[in-house]
Amino acid sequence: MSRDYRAPGPLVRRVLNPLVGALARRGLAPGDTAVLAVRGRRSGTLHTTPLTPVEVDGTRHLISPRGETDWVRNLRAAGGAAELRSGGRTEPVAATELDTAAAVPVLRAYLDGLGRAAAVLFDDVAPGASDAELAAAAPRHPVFALA
Repeated sequence: MSRDYRAPGPLVRRVLNPLVGALARRGLAPGDTAVLAVRGRRSGTLHTTPLTPVEVDGTRHLISPRGETDWVRNLRAAGGAAELRSGGRTEPVAATELDTAAAVPVLRAYLDGLGRAAAVLFDDVAPGASDAELAAAAPRHPVFALA
């Protein structure tokens, strides 16, 4: 089965994600970084991933710069049911995947917030991209609204 996925390197997978996740759980990570906890689609085991939600028009969103990652596939299989954990707090959330048109302003806000650092996560779109460029990239970067 083919999917649009860009795997993180060993440094991110083995060092940065565990470190950022540990900091987020303690409320010490930068910005609004939190740990997403979602049940595995096959195992049912709780899987965690550090992510930084972005708020647009009063709604928080999760974006997958690396494409159809396992957390995206698990979140879809779980019907959007997950938890965000930060600073010792656990918040149940319901995630709804956005269509391309709704994803464009969220991707813009996320990319603009990252600035030059966006190049580390996104290899196909950058801050300042046009609506057409963002719409073309949106199917490769799932976006979820949180409630």
